[in-house]
Amino acid sequence: MRPLDGQTAIVTGGGKGLGRAVAEIMASAGASVVIASRNAPELDEVVLGIKRSGGKALAYAADVADERQVQELVLNTERWVGPASILVNNASVLDPLAPLARTDATTWLRHLAINVGGVYLSSRAVLPGMLERGYGRIVNVSSSAARRASAGWTAYCASKAAVDQLTRALALEIEDSGVTACAFYPGYMDTAMQERIRRANAAEFPRVEEFRELERQGKLKDPREAARTIAYLGSPKAQRNGQVVEMADEELRREVESFFAAEVAAG
Repeated sequence: MRPLDGQTAIVTGGGKGLGRAVAEIMASAGASVVIASRNAPELDEVVLGIKRSGGKALAYAADVADERQVQELVLNTERWVGPASILVNNASVLDPLAPLARTDATTWLRHLAINVGGVYLSSRAVLPGMLERGYGRIVNVSSSAARRASAGWTAYCASKAAVDQLTRALALEIEDSGVTACAFYPGYMDTAMQERIRRANAAEFPRVEEFRELERQGKLKDPREAARTIAYLGSPKAQRNGQVVEMADEELRREVESFFAAEVAAG
């Protein structure tokens, strides 16, 4: 038995970067994975790779900021794959990367609609079923930007702080229900989002040189490392309701290693 056998996971923003890594690792651990994104061609590539490796995956094009599309994502997951027992809210955008006074209001508010509204809509859509069945795992991908304010990053900092507090408040509502919600800071990873940050103008985002230096020093992590942690947090083994956890958490690291060591032993 693989550790996620029998689980059905929805992974938003699963077409690339961390989301793709999460989908691949969850599928390899036995979950049936529904991968959602606005970019259908990216999704098809991820699903094909998972199926070639013997995993189960389904691509579903959806905008997490659209209530109807999110509801259909969850309903069709149940219809075609099975009731969602895991939700990974990973879909996120970075822009606008500029001082607030020079931002475009439509872009700024769209950012909140995806980064916060998407977490809300997706969680709301899966919760009734999870609560009725008495089991579920919601993992919200957040960021240390929730705690560290940065000039030029008002939308991103605000959205991730909101995700953290949404997670904590939701956890209080579902306590002792068998459903848990936690947030996770994956750290600095080698992804397209990091590339976008490094292309920023210092006048727009004063911390840009710090991110360029991380790449020069080889300090950007493979997203698969963070994806393994998310796979664990989405498993029946994890009991971290209301917690905001980070890659640097040594106790969490040990739990993840034990989780995958057990999988290897079982295999």
